[in-house]
Amino acid sequence: MVSRRVPPSRVAFTLLELLVVIGIIAVLIALLVPAVQRVREAANVTECVNNEKQLMLAVHAYADSQNGRLPPANFYQIVKQGTGKAAEGSAFYAMLPYYEQGNLFKACTQDIPKPGYLTAQFIPLAIHVCPSDPTVSGGIGTVAPNFATGNYALNLALFGANGTFNIKGAYSPYSIGRIPDGTSNTIGIVEASGCFPGFPDLDPQTGTTENYMTWHWPAYPNQFGPYWPNPDQLPGQRNYKGVFSLPQIGVSMMLADPNLSQSYHAVMNVALMDGSVRNISRSLSQKTWTSALNPIDGQVLGPDW
Repeated sequence: MVSRRVPPSRVAFTLLELLVVIGIIAVLIALLVPAVQRVREAANVTECVNNEKQLMLAVHAYADSQNGRLPPANFYQIVKQGTGKAAEGSAFYAMLPYYEQGNLFKACTQDIPKPGYLTAQFIPLAIHVCPSDPTVSGGIGTVAPNFATGNYALNLALFGANGTFNIKGAYSPYSIGRIPDGTSNTIGIVEASGCFPGFPDLDPQTGTTENYMTWHWPAYPNQFGPYWPNPDQLPGQRNYKGVFSLPQIGVSMMLADPNLSQSYHAVMNVALMDGSVRNISRSLSQKTWTSALNPIDGQVLGPDW
């Protein structure tokens, strides 16, 4: 009987085969990661759109309960008669009961050691957070003193018009149904960075600390309130230029400037006063941007809108 040799079975890849497999995996990862990042960023943009829509619904709900008046840029309510102790805060603070934060409003708007925004300033709210903002972690700024941030800023040319940005408890002269340029032509909310790690602690333009954008601070200190343009940039103020500076779109966190609005997306979402949300790109002209922010200029928005 003649025996036959059985060839040994292969139990491993050759080095060349292993390198080929590794190369294929690397190519697949290189193709997959950008796609995953694009999907994630698209979801982040959608989340920001939804946040702005919910906040604009709260503006309308507040106005419906206040004979059409917009929430004051400087909320002010006495919480202890005789002493004058008051709870203060932003327009977003005033609207807390209108976006399911009534308990927080009640807890902070009473006779406690630090009423109003002085307590709320360390309480993050998901509705005010853009998930694409690298300066924020869990709704808290990564720069000391680690305030709760706000990535959405109210148009102070509307909410603080005619000097009301500087008066405690004062309402805007415009009501929800009486905005001269109309609700569909007037911006209500823009995007902003939560904090500004690459900017000086003391703003050379204003002399105030402005390295934060929070959801709770009132407007008059010209510091951390959720407003844009800044108080000093409004008509009649020292840094008013006749036009409003264009936003920083697709900005890196170290270049984010608190004297501007900005978005970490490739576009910026803006909410109009009719409740709709649209995105704008870097191609937007300064003239159109200014007209959309100014509630009374009477200009037709340009074709770039």
